[in-house]
Amino acid sequence: MKDWARRHRRTLGVLGAVLAAGMAVLWAFVVPERADEATGLRELAIRAGHPVAWALLAVFGVLVAAGASERARSLVAWAALAAYVAFVAALVL
Repeated sequence: MKDWARRHRRTLGVLGAVLAAGMAVLWAFVVPERADEATGLRELAIRAGHPVAWALLAVFGVLVAAGASERARSLVAWAALAAYVAFVAALVL
């Protein structure tokens, strides 16, 4: 399986990037109702956290397709996780 994924890295990276970009656009317009109740950073995290996480995953897909370094991919993946954690924390709190 690893060999197959390595051989199809570009296709998988581009496909993942396109799907994640679509999700980023979708979540930019679909905003949880809790955003209307929140203010300040909490409102920003609810409104922007989810689409930013998906946008960063799209960047990750492009980096995979381009054969970017593990460090660059890891940095973007961790940033996506941080954006999603901020989104979930803002929803829960």
